[in-house]
Amino acid sequence: MLLLHGTTRQRADSIVKNGPDARYREPNGSTADGFSTSPAEGPFDFGSPEDYARGNAANFPNEGGPTIITFELPDDWVASMVGGAGELIPGKAFNAGTEIRFEPGGGLEQLVAAWPRLSTTTIDL
Repeated sequence: MLLLHGTTRQRADSIVKNGPDARYREPNGSTADGFSTSPAEGPFDFGSPEDYARGNAANFPNEGGPTIITFELPDDWVASMVGGAGELIPGKAFNAGTEIRFEPGGGLEQLVAAWPRLSTTTIDL
């Protein structure tokens, strides 16, 4: 499954190098508390990854502009780590159908462990 994450160039460089960081602290002091992605084919009920990237770039103009990270997870891995659409299943990433969110205790640790083996691409908007 191809997943997309909208962010800024500075953050994308860090994520690609080190993996997602749920403890990332925004310049305003808030933390991410997870890693949100969207299936590449959509739909994007909560806004597209491009919308998120542009919003982050507008909020944090010194971070290099809007960027999308793409990465692919094996379908069987997604099936084992992601709950059914709309279901909050302990230990699994939350699948809203339009957003797949990896949180501590909900798939993030597995994603971070697999990250060095994943092929990622960054796309500047």
